[in-house]
Amino acid sequence: MSGSRAVVIAVLVTALVLGGGMYLLLVQRTARFEQRVKSLESVNSELQKQISVLQEQIKAEREQEGDARVGITREPRPGWQTYFPTPETTTLVGKSIGEVRDLLGEPPVLLRSIARNPEFNREIWVFMPFEEDPTGLYIFFKGDRLSGSRIDEFNGVVNSGLLDDTDFWQG
Repeated sequence: MSGSRAVVIAVLVTALVLGGGMYLLLVQRTARFEQRVKSLESVNSELQKQISVLQEQIKAEREQEGDARVGITREPRPGWQTYFPTPETTTLVGKSIGEVRDLLGEPPVLLRSIARNPEFNREIWVFMPFEEDPTGLYIFFKGDRLSGSRIDEFNGVVNSGLLDDTDFWQG
């Protein structure tokens, strides 16, 4: 029986050693896992702070941009006449839509045709530069570039013939 006891004791000792080792290994892994979770939570917290700061910056920039553009008005920005020396010419030919928007502001009338190839996009902007006068400042874009302008009477989109100008829309 003493041999059986020795085997039982050996099995118990082995079970205790293996069980204890497994327990210690599990405790270590759990501790490392919890440490990694805390580290990631710290990183997440820092990223959330950065996101909040960036969102505030974006909000401030948008508000500032909005203040600069003053929204859509009937008239172009002051000084617009310097870019249109005659009713049929402009010094802005070749300027991008963004550049013209920065100079003149947002147009109150915008007709746009968007093509698969941006080169064939077309836009017409119309401003009403005079308070009590039906004169329109027409600005024509082909692609992203100003292609021409004119100052002429404006009686609305339908009566202006803008939609009938196939040379512009298809050319």
